[in-house]
Amino acid sequence: MTQKIILKYIDSSIKAVNWLESQINDDGSYSLETQDLACYYKSPYLFYISGKIELANRILNYIKNQFLRANGDLTTQENYKSENAAFAEYWAYINGWIAIAAQKMGRFDIAYPVYQYLTSFYHPELGGFTTNKPLEKGENVVDVLTTAHLGLTCLYFGDLETAKKAGKLLDKFMNIQPDINSGFYLRMNDDEKLILDFSEDVSLFFQVSATQQNQAYFMIGYPLAFLANLYRSTGDNFYLNTANKYLDFAFSCHENIRSFYFSHKVAWGAAIIANLTGEIKATELSKSIAEHLLSIQTETGAWLTEQPTYSYFDQTAEIAIWLREIATEIINN
Repeated sequence: MTQKIILKYIDSSIKAVNWLESQINDDGSYSLETQDLACYYKSPYLFYISGKIELANRILNYIKNQFLRANGDLTTQENYKSENAAFAEYWAYINGWIAIAAQKMGRFDIAYPVYQYLTSFYHPELGGFTTNKPLEKGENVVDVLTTAHLGLTCLYFGDLETAKKAGKLLDKFMNIQPDINSGFYLRMNDDEKLILDFSEDVSLFFQVSATQQNQAYFMIGYPLAFLANLYRSTGDNFYLNTANKYLDFAFSCHENIRSFYFSHKVAWGAAIIANLTGEIKATELSKSIAEHLLSIQTETGAWLTEQPTYSYFDQTAEIAIWLREIATEIINN
């Protein structure tokens, strides 16, 4: 049964890889009317872990030539991140993906300039990473997604001390929630106070509700996965215990967490916990989300093709990545 599940996840990932490969031109670009960074940034990681080394490098070369700026930032155009407005808010998110992929691939010509730029987002007083701009004098905001993402990036670049500080901040986020049964607040100011006031139209950036459907569950999934990997790196139960706090919150969320595509990182994180601890509930959560993702894949191999191009290229690559990563955790379980 386990072998069948593994093959099913990998076959689905391969189907997505084949579809993306069919879109690639000789110069590493995709055959699209508009060349947006959001269509590209997860593809090198996916192609590399799928054994498509030449394609991973071809796309990474295109990213370097088209989107990498002199200061190590990555933008679709100068001072314009992407047509996807969320990336103007989470400015460092795309960069972290490319830094990790380039580091995995030994593309140090890209990895280190990008990583050096990302270090400017570090908030030494809090131990986390700022959300939408590098740290500066005046008001700054840190959040759990950026802190987890760049914390994991630090692990890839051997900066364990900074990664551990990020892990400790994620624990603090959990411990100061005013009412974890209703939801999880995602942002903190310079004074280590949660940001509780925000308008309804941007609520997904500020809170994951435990009672409402269709939340940005990946905001919880990334800290879960990062903390579990931080435990792997250190052997310190503090980080595993904190990871389990995030997992417990995921369990407390609306049942919709098992049937919404924004749960993909939760499936990844839960799979790591299942591998580390043998926790049956974690295994079941990961598999239930993965099964939903399989059920919404199109015949072409892509996901979410009804969405804007920058979104479905992004999400097709990401879901394919997590299915393969989940399969790896199951194999090693």
